[in-house]
Amino acid sequence: MDRKARSKPMRHILNRLLAHGDFEIVIFGDKTILDEEVENWPGCDFLVCFFSGDFPLEKAVKYTNLRRPFVVNNVAMQSLLWDRRVVLSILDAVGVPTPPRLVVSRDGGARVDADAATEFKEFTGMDMERVLCKYATNTTHVAVTEQGIEVDGKQLHKTFIEKPVDGEDHNINIYYSKDKGGGGRRLFRKIGNKSSEFDPSLNLASSEGSWIYEKLMETENCEDIKLYTVGTTFVHAETRKSPTVDGHVKRNTDGKEIRYCTELTQEETDIARKVSKAFGQAVCGLDIVRVNGKSYVIDVNGWSFVKGNDHYYDQCARLLSEAFYRSVQRRPSMLVDTIPPEIAPENSWRLKGFVGVFRHGDRTPKEKVKISVLSEPFIALLNGSSQEVVFRQKHQLELVSHAIEECLEKDLEDPVKLRSLKEILEKKRLLPGTKVQLKPQFDKTTGSLKKLQVNVKWGGEFTHAGLHQARDLGENLRKDMNILNRNVMDDIKIYSSSERRCRATADVFARWFLGQPDSIEGIITESKFLLDDSNAAKEQGDAVKKQLKELLRPGNRIPELLLAQMGWPEHLPQPHLVLQEISRTMARMQRVMHENWSSKTIEELQRRWCCFESPTLFRDRWVKMFGYFCDPHDTDLHEGDQEAKLRADAERVFDPSWIPELYDMLKYDALHNRPFLQAIFEGLPAKTEEAPLRRASVDTTAASTGHDDLRSLYKNVKLMFDFITPAEFGISDAEKMNIGMLISLPLLKSILRNLADMRKGDNPKTRMYFTKESHVHALLNLVYLSGVPTKGPKNRLPELDFLTQITFELYERNQLSDGNKDYSLRIAFSPGAHYDSVLDLHMDAEHCLKVAPRKNLIPHLSLEEVVSYHQKYLTVPNLASIEQQIEAAKLYYVQEDNQ
Repeated sequence: MDRKARSKPMRHILNRLLAHGDFEIVIFGDKTILDEEVENWPGCDFLVCFFSGDFPLEKAVKYTNLRRPFVVNNVAMQSLLWDRRVVLSILDAVGVPTPPRLVVSRDGGARVDADAATEFKEFTGMDMERVLCKYATNTTHVAVTEQGIEVDGKQLHKTFIEKPVDGEDHNINIYYSKDKGGGGRRLFRKIGNKSSEFDPSLNLASSEGSWIYEKLMETENCEDIKLYTVGTTFVHAETRKSPTVDGHVKRNTDGKEIRYCTELTQEETDIARKVSKAFGQAVCGLDIVRVNGKSYVIDVNGWSFVKGNDHYYDQCARLLSEAFYRSVQRRPSMLVDTIPPEIAPENSWRLKGFVGVFRHGDRTPKEKVKISVLSEPFIALLNGSSQEVVFRQKHQLELVSHAIEECLEKDLEDPVKLRSLKEILEKKRLLPGTKVQLKPQFDKTTGSLKKLQVNVKWGGEFTHAGLHQARDLGENLRKDMNILNRNVMDDIKIYSSSERRCRATADVFARWFLGQPDSIEGIITESKFLLDDSNAAKEQGDAVKKQLKELLRPGNRIPELLLAQMGWPEHLPQPHLVLQEISRTMARMQRVMHENWSSKTIEELQRRWCCFESPTLFRDRWVKMFGYFCDPHDTDLHEGDQEAKLRADAERVFDPSWIPELYDMLKYDALHNRPFLQAIFEGLPAKTEEAPLRRASVDTTAASTGHDDLRSLYKNVKLMFDFITPAEFGISDAEKMNIGMLISLPLLKSILRNLADMRKGDNPKTRMYFTKESHVHALLNLVYLSGVPTKGPKNRLPELDFLTQITFELYERNQLSDGNKDYSLRIAFSPGAHYDSVLDLHMDAEHCLKVAPRKNLIPHLSLEEVVSYHQKYLTVPNLASIEQQIEAAKLYYVQEDNQ
């Protein structure tokens, strides 16, 4: 399957294989595996094949019987891992120690596929029926008590583990004895930073279904050990905290569980080899625990990767390469001489073109202040222009400062606003990315200037984390292309927004994607028209923001249907109540920061600052946010004022745009300024235990400890961000389509032209676009609203984080029967450098979240079908009006270019 075959660990191994010998990699891919008959699957000499979700193992078995390639892992025997009773029976048969257990069968007993049984006998010389005999029928007698379980006269007392017999079911229960406190713990596949949770009501073993009950063994250091084999000569081992401890998963900035390499005893190495051989899986994973100097196997996983370990990748590629060459020596007449031409690799589905749209990498928080003026010194800065004018360079910013001074001297505008603007400009003008926008607004009837909006913006600059993200993505995508079709690297064009963070991302990415050439001159083209911000959708966007503000007004109850359509989780209170909770949390944090700033040695709270940051800039950002969400003078609130304060909170109106700004800042500080963030909000008074947010109400009285408040704030702000940000690009489908076309129609048309050109051309091509969040949101809306069949609704997608990707992969296949070609298109999506709970990650000096792999948005469909869905945007009744609005906004870019 694409998800596994193109995963990061597999790319590392396959790229090393290419370096070890004269191999050609053929990825069968989802379309071939799911849609094609095995007779049409590509022929190959060596097959890497392993079961995962939705993989049709029976088709793979049929393929290996038909083509007889050399297989790394026996395909038929992979079904032995589907039933834990079968696994344990085999482990018993080959003398591998496992924890004491009882088995309850209520499904007729364990069964094994005939092909798997035959292969097992070939590998071990043992008959599967005799190996399985004790678990081949239903259990006769089961008695469940508070103290334990009795099965056919044998007893197992708590504490024990209850495992489903289904090897793919990871919902496992632990039942604690009374001396351990009673109750139970539910284990499950890792969700975020959790792998289990305690359940005080879990006391009696299940009365239905088939289960395995194992004694819970007290492991050394509360750890278990993951073993990874490559054949019989190499075993890699890592320790991790057992999920039975507290269910909390420690993760690194890749979002991967933190593990540590460990040495194995000779007995443990022998166990790994026995398991690998008995199950016919050369590349195999298993879990063991160490108890009182002895080791026990608790799970066998089949094909498993070590993640992020170059030594393992090197050894795996070397050993696989050696195994392939040995197989050639044993059978010199290889398949390449007997593969029918129609299924030869060159005539199977191959990548013909790749188009990718990328959001830029990590940046500093974007900040701005704005005022409205109508005095001559500011009007003169327009220099006669009726369009927006931008000042970026030092001498241009000085012109704005002179206009402010002149207005103050002549008392032409509000002096308080002007002095604030002057102070901000003085502080921020030397920071990278600082700019001033002058936006004139004219009366539609008379044509006279109605007001002039002055925006001062700073921040939004590319960070060192963004550099690492762009580098890693470029390098990994290069490896992906080398596997799929290295010829797509021969014709590459990259387009970038003129925004500094977009261009910097494109530059770093291109260098690593191209293999670090001496020069990337001529590869990247800036396209403001396609990829820069546009004012074309400003009016429509403002109308949507006005709707959002009304929806979030205190006391407003949003209809359940609309909440569901906008992706609001069920069983939570109305969004305006969550906003009030955010306000109360911010008020508590404001008081704590005020106290800590006066009582702590600020310079010692964080040793190193990056990205032109400082404690003062940190405080400025947070003070601004406090001003949005709570009373800026609420640092000395007395007990008697609480009731009035709660009433004021309930009546406070919030601007929806504040939430993305707060979330942006909070996440940035959690990544780049974690020590300072935690220290400056440390020391809040303890509070009584409060219930989590419920549908009916939100607790309004409780205070919390500093880090509890920080986590609560992050959780609630993230919740509101996921609700507000997608809605800013349209609430109804009509709004989403209109705004999407006004922002991204030129980009969509360019992508469609790219795909048409790739289809017609003789050689594979790659085209990439680096842009801002708004274009990615807009384009994603257009994809979903086109009507193309998708694998899930848009409101289930995570946030569009830095280096979010929407990719279009064009595949081609030769039809030898008539000389024609077939074309298939896959659209995929990655949320970029995203992790739901940044505060749970252990940060390193890079402060860098790794980019998540892409997943299919749509199944493989014919190119004609996908294009036809998107061509509808070129025939909408108001197309001329939309293009006219886009063209009018284009004048702004020309004007800016000429400044």
